[in-house]
Amino acid sequence: GELVVKFRPGWLLNIPLASTLFMMRFLHHPLPRAVSRDFLADYLMADHEAALGTMLTAVSKYAAEVMPNKFAQLKVPTLLVSGEYDKIIPSALGRRASQLSQKVKYVEIPDTAHFPMLEAPGIYLEQVREFICVS
Repeated sequence: GELVVKFRPGWLLNIPLASTLFMMRFLHHPLPRAVSRDFLADYLMADHEAALGTMLTAVSKYAAEVMPNKFAQLKVPTLLVSGEYDKIIPSALGRRASQLSQKVKYVEIPDTAHFPMLEAPGIYLEQVREFICVS
């Protein structure tokens, strides 16, 4: 993870389709090029420690072993949303985490990946609104 975060040159923004390629691992369907470019720009400008911390907590022993135990300790209603084709945090992990607490409502949004709120905003907002109204 350290090397990936260290190599974030600003000139990547000048390479045609670099932002689209960068976003491919997060999406099942492409977003408008301007949105993908904004995501890449944000990643390139992010504080080193913040970028590394995000990566390590999402893809690490901590994420696999410690975080599930935290779900079991939840005391407030919690909405957990997964994208069906998420390669970063597979939906099976979300489903498993949701089974650790009756406080968790699990929703898997079909035909999306790591950013279901961007790929299917209508469905995502509908689920959030329903959760807020019920909770």
